Amino acid sequence: MQLRNPFGEHGIVAGMKARADIYSRHYGFDQCLRRCLNAASPGAADPLPPHLVSELYAHWGDPLSPSAETYLRSCLVEARKTRGHILQCGASLLTLLLGAQCAGNQDKDRQLWCLEHDSHWANVIRSWLTQYEVHATHVISARAEVFGRYVWYAIDPARLAERFSLVLCDGARATPQGVVGTLDKVSDRLAPDAVVLVRKIGSAASLKTVTEWAAANNASCALVDKREGFVKIARRQPQPVPDLD
Repeated sequence: MQLRNPFGEHGIVAGMKARADIYSRHYGFDQCLRRCLNAASPGAADPLPPHLVSELYAHWGDPLSPSAETYLRSCLVEARKTRGHILQCGASLLTLLLGAQCAGNQDKDRQLWCLEHDSHWANVIRSWLTQYEVHATHVISARAEVFGRYVWYAIDPARLAERFSLVLCDGARATPQGVVGTLDKVSDRLAPDAVVLVRKIGSAASLKTVTEWAAANNASCALVDKREGFVKIARRQPQPVPDLD
């Protein structure tokens, strides 16, 4: 009696199907990312369609929740409007889309600066930026470090741009109360009309700190999504003093 090898024909077919699924997913991700980058480029007539962003994350295997989609959409809208440098705390697929929006700026006064604590993930994002020819983007590896009451990136802010018009801080496990650290470290580098978008603030104490910072820095502070801890901070440009003479 001949026994069937359990790892024979059926195992080969299962392996082929698994490889085909991986190829299909990678191909779908590649094609969707290229469409997103084209739509996000400065020459595009219309803003990047939200459904494309959702499709991109679905191909990546990380479908967006409604709240995450709202935050990402807000980031892309603000990035499209801003005329200065952008600081992103934590590299992600969003890094490529933001980089595409900054590309094509000949004066180099509108670039993306991205901080990432995971050196491997930072290298992955850099390789994608090279592969898809997304320029005007700096991904800086910096370990997470404790600074008293918060955790932030171990980097000298002097390595960053002199002024930021937009700051994006999506709270992560590596940087608890990261928004507190962001405001503390780069406050003196924020443009007079800078916008700061924060998600996953995480605690009432951090929210209080953010609110107090906004009040002390001529900025509005709007709680967009309480459950997600999504806050928008917008500095107001000082009004010129009228000449009484």
